[in-house]
Amino acid sequence: ATSVVLIGVLLTLFSDINIDGIAGVVVAVFVILAGFGAAKDTLQPLLGQPPTKEFVQELENIVLQDKHIIGVHDLIVHNYGPGRVYASLHAEVPANMDMMEAHDYIDMAERRVEKRMKCFISIHMDPVVTDDEVINHLRNMTTEVVKSVGEELDIHDFRTVKGPYITNLIFDVLVPYNYHLSDDEIKKQIQKKITEKQRECRAVIKIDKSYTG
Repeated sequence: ATSVVLIGVLLTLFSDINIDGIAGVVVAVFVILAGFGAAKDTLQPLLGQPPTKEFVQELENIVLQDKHIIGVHDLIVHNYGPGRVYASLHAEVPANMDMMEAHDYIDMAERRVEKRMKCFISIHMDPVVTDDEVINHLRNMTTEVVKSVGEELDIHDFRTVKGPYITNLIFDVLVPYNYHLSDDEIKKQIQKKITEKQRECRAVIKIDKSYTG
C-alpha cells in the first residue's frame, strides 16, 4: 500500500498523469485483504483448529500403550492454541475386568497423555465383552462385512440383544466425512450382507462421523 502511494506521488510530480483514484482503490483493496487476514489469524484460535493426523495418531498410540486398553474411538480435540488443547475419547477395556482396576488404567492413560502431549484429556471407559465366543464371532463377522462395504469404515460399541427368533447386532459405524456413499446406502448394504451371512441376525446401525477428520 505504501509503494502504491509513493508511485502515485512520483507520477504526479514528474508527469501529468494523475492516478489518485486508481491508487485509492488499490490501497483500499490492500487494506481490506490485510483486515481479512488479521481477522482470520485472530478468530481461528478462538473458534478452534482441527488437529493434525500426526497429533491424533500419537495421542491414540499413547493411550493404547497399556495392553489393558484394547481400543479407542470417538476422539474429539479442541485446539485453541498452545497450552489450550482439550481432548476426550472413549477407551475400550474388557468387560470382565475389575472396575477399580480399569479405572486406574484409564487414569494412568490420562496422565501419560497430559505429560507427553501437553494437553488436557478426559477418557470415558467403554466395557467390551471379550470372553464370549459367540459374541466374538458375531463381532468379527460384522467387522468383515463393514470392511467389505468400505475399507475406510470401522465399527465400535458392538453389542448383541438376543430374542426368541432374532438376534439384534447393535453397533456404530465410523464413516469419514464426504464419503462417496450416503449413510442410508451404507446401512442398507451392511444390513443386507449381515442377513445373508447370518439369517437370524439383524443389524441395528448408528452412523458415526469422525471428529478429527
